[in-house]
Amino acid sequence: MYVNVVCGLFVGCLLVSAALIPAVMRFARRIDAVDRGGFRKVFQGEMPLLGGLGVAIPLLTLCVFVGGLGHLVIRQWEWIWIHHRAWFDPLMDVASVRNDCLAIAAGGVAIVALGFVDDTRGMRARYKLLGQVAVALFVCFTGHVLTTVSVPFLGTVELGVVMGGLLTMLWVVGLINAFNLIDGIDGLASGIALVGTVALVALSIAQHNAFVTLAGAALAGSLLAFLFYNFPPARIFLGDTGSMFIGYALAVISLLGAQKSEAAVIIFAPMLALSLPLFETGVSMLRRYIGGVPVFTGDNRHTHHRLLRKGYSQPEVVLTLCGTGLVLAVAAVLAALIPETSKWGWCPYALYIGALVNIAWLAGYLRPTTLKAIVERRQRNKIFQSLSRYASLRLNDGMRASQAQVLLELCRHELGLKHLEVRMKSGERLMVSPVDVKYAAEPDSREILKVKSSEGQDILLCYEYKHAPNDNRRQDVSLCLAGIFDGMKAERHHRADNEAHERGYADKVVRFRGGATRGEK
Repeated sequence: MYVNVVCGLFVGCLLVSAALIPAVMRFARRIDAVDRGGFRKVFQGEMPLLGGLGVAIPLLTLCVFVGGLGHLVIRQWEWIWIHHRAWFDPLMDVASVRNDCLAIAAGGVAIVALGFVDDTRGMRARYKLLGQVAVALFVCFTGHVLTTVSVPFLGTVELGVVMGGLLTMLWVVGLINAFNLIDGIDGLASGIALVGTVALVALSIAQHNAFVTLAGAALAGSLLAFLFYNFPPARIFLGDTGSMFIGYALAVISLLGAQKSEAAVIIFAPMLALSLPLFETGVSMLRRYIGGVPVFTGDNRHTHHRLLRKGYSQPEVVLTLCGTGLVLAVAAVLAALIPETSKWGWCPYALYIGALVNIAWLAGYLRPTTLKAIVERRQRNKIFQSLSRYASLRLNDGMRASQAQVLLELCRHELGLKHLEVRMKSGERLMVSPVDVKYAAEPDSREILKVKSSEGQDILLCYEYKHAPNDNRRQDVSLCLAGIFDGMKAERHHRADNEAHERGYADKVVRFRGGATRGEK
């Protein structure tokens, strides 16, 4: 019967999600909750968001149903004992997890609402983080706090309420942001989440934890259905609604499982099984700190971006990273099954480290560099960040065309560019700097970067370096330019450029291609 329930939950949630997602796609387009690409996005075009609703609704509905049924069983237990004694024990098992299910549902609704607002209206990162912390605090206040944890080779460690609460909050908030961070290409976040969920189910079966098994089976069914729509080429994105909910669900399910496990091994094993998104989070923060940029700044240098630039296709990147996640999941299961006293106890950790080192090498994180180059890059990026903050504020502050021209010249000079032009995708020019004729054109020195205006229009930044740059400088310059022009008020500068053209000001500016002025053409 237990196996039938697990399979039934898996298939049921799979079918419900498969039926919901097309409706979610229509709903997202109707309310204009669509992703239109941009500087940090691999996808360019329009894609409906809110796909996470198709994953969240089945699990949240199930949790509410089980929680309500459990409370009903507690109130009517005498009647059940008298009239349906054969069902008494199974129903009491359901009643024993009623509060856990309602806790998952309440926090899940809050995190879905937070993601929905971000997908439809946008939300600053600090407010989103505050919302995530509030949800994690709610989880702690409902009594779901780790007080002991099993550490390999050290045994069980007592944490206490304060340290356990901090660890619980770090686990919940960290996993929410980890899945939000890796949701960068089609099928990646949902694929890795599916691998991690299956590993969690396998671990819970080994630990005889029915609650985690059933909840994990339901989540796995919804993820598999969503992956059908999200694998490259995707037809819908998770959005923050989905990526944050997946991280929350896996964090809380594993946390609740740990509280019901004598050895608390089920919290350590998911850390291994889900360590790829955690690894991505740690590496991203470390490389940003070393590079001299704010650690919470978004960019396009994540592992999946690096593999794409090396020539991997999107499906190849997804399969490579999901394969790495599968190896990590196997290592997690082996770590739970092999006794630490066994002579083979080192194997899971060797497999784990080998998988992470391999993906770090493929992504280019382990390439040697000099201390001098690191220091120079940090100093350069501090200047770039100051320039980005100043220029972005001034550009959207209602400046005149002549002032915008001076600001553009400042950006061109500080970034080491021979020429810089800002224009609409349709070809209409917004701003342009003269060409610095002292520098001859070099191979691979011209680039075009696409960003989005505040009105949602595509803006092309066409620029040429004074000297052919290395990869680090290309990345730093593109990040600075995106910080300046992404979200600029294009219509205002378009009007200012037209007014300048009418006064004859623009005839003195050399165009990016051909070198002719407007007057000469």
